[in-house]
Amino acid sequence: MKLLLNEKNEILNYILLGDIDGTIEYDGEIPDDFEDSFKPTFYMLKDGEIVENPDYVEPSDTSPVNSTNSVQEAINKLGEATAKIADDDNQIKLALNKLGLAVADLQQTKEVK
Repeated sequence: MKLLLNEKNEILNYILLGDIDGTIEYDGEIPDDFEDSFKPTFYMLKDGEIVENPDYVEPSDTSPVNSTNSVQEAINKLGEATAKIADDDNQIKLALNKLGLAVADLQQTKEVK
């Protein structure tokens, strides 16, 4: 088994076959529930053995309330930019319509004379 460790010797990942850069070889005892219970940093290598990390803290799945993340901010900015482009497009269409009407008026005036 190969283990990927951080600077605190917490196990970030493991592989049974193959190799990943930065891994170390481990041939010692493996806890019975290691594969079923594995989560990054839940186990650590201490004194050459895999043990449960006494400092492990379950990561929080919830983001802080009333906090906008950067992805949502980007989506909001894209929405604003899209609305501005649509407004600009409408202004251009109105100007083209007015120009078309002015050209038609000029053509009629020219034909009348």
